[in-house]
Parts: sequence; C-alpha cells; structure tokens
Amino acid sequence: MADNAIFECAIDEETCIVMGRLKNGADLLDGILNVCEHYDIKSGTFYCIGSLNSLGYYQFDQRPDGTLYYSEPIIRDEPGELIAGNGFIGLDDKNNLDIHYHGAFIDVNGNISGGHFIRGKNEVAVTLEFTIHYSNNIELQRKPDSNYGIPIFHFNQREDG
Repeated sequence: MADNAIFECAIDEETCIVMGRLKNGADLLDGILNVCEHYDIKSGTFYCIGSLNSLGYYQFDQRPDGTLYYSEPIIRDEPGELIAGNGFIGLDDKNNLDIHYHGAFIDVNGNISGGHFIRGKNEVAVTLEFTIHYSNNIELQRKPDSNYGIPIFHFNQREDG
C-alpha cells in the first residue's frame, strides 16, 4: 500500500491492477502519473470518478469546411463532479510518461459536459477514486498520426516483455 500527500492506493500484481484515490488538491492527470511512477507503470488504462475544484479541457469541433479540430482550452474555476472518464497511459515521443484522458462531468447547475482533459488544470476537491489496469507486455508510444500529424498513441508488443 502507498499513502502520501497526493494519493492512497494498493496494487494487485497478480492481476495488474492498482486501485486507490487521489486526495484533495492533487491534479487529476498529474496524480495518476505520480501513481504510475511510484509503481513503475509504463502502459495501461484507467478510469475514475470524483469531485473537482476546477476543470480544464478541450472539446472536439468541426469547421464549416468539415475540418476537425480541438477548441481553445476551456478553463472553469468552479467545482464539478466527474461522473465518467477513461484514459490511456504510455510514453511520449521523448519516452516520458504520458497520459490521454477524456471525461464527462456535471457542474453545480446540473449541466453535463466533458472533453479531453488538460494536465495541471483539474484539481481534486474531496476525493477521486481510480482503477488502473496496467500491462507489462504492451507498449503505448506517441508518434505523429499519418493523417493529422499530431502525436497519438500507437500500440505494440513490448520487445522486452
């Protein structure tokens, strides 16, 4: 079991699962990455629910000519309840731990929204419970997408796994 200022969690190495919670003040995405660094997790998926003091995300959109793009960052300095979300954990193009997460939340007025969450912009309010499923044999590595040129995760069998 691990318990520090950012998270409290336990690992089941037989089933490759970590379950736990992020504590008040932790950032959602940086907190999950801290858990991964603690357990040396390099690839996996995760899901979570909980409360956030602030929200930062992008939303998918389409121009009149049909071109797809992400909005400018949407930053909301108000609380929201994270009601669903899934993410992937892998390595960026410089082999640093990276994360990709999309979530849905409900705000204090009962409006539901969501999108592609931004690191450092989603502070936990009370608690945020999570489950990480990790793999020692699959590698997620960001590389430019052939259609859009943006770095996306590509999936491969780990050579040393």
